[in-house]
Amino acid sequence: MTMTASPQRMLLPLRVLPFLLATAILVFLSACDEATSPDTQISVHITQPQDSQVVRDTVLRILTEISTNCGCQAHVEFHIDGKHQYSDYLPFYSYDWDIRGITGTHVIATRVVVTNRGDAWDSVRVFVNP
Repeated sequence: MTMTASPQRMLLPLRVLPFLLATAILVFLSACDEATSPDTQISVHITQPQDSQVVRDTVLRILTEISTNCGCQAHVEFHIDGKHQYSDYLPFYSYDWDIRGITGTHVIATRVVVTNRGDAWDSVRVFVNP
């Protein structure tokens, strides 16, 4: 006697797939919990502009690189002369600073914030010359 599986029985694994995927995502997101993740080094580095650079454009693109080594969610805050300007939540963290009408020396600071891990800062000084 040969038994064949019914179509409904064959589709059962496909019905379970969304639940397995959702569970995998929740496990990945919880990996940043302090109790389950080891301590990691967090860093941020401003790659553009360079420290002590003279800038003349109308819009200055500020670029950063971060390192979290944990796969955790992070965001980068951009500060100009101690005032928060913008937060970027997507990789290739950048901020376009409109420098029209601005002159003189200014401090650009970036802060990477990692959920349940802390933060790190970097800064550069630029001279805006129209």
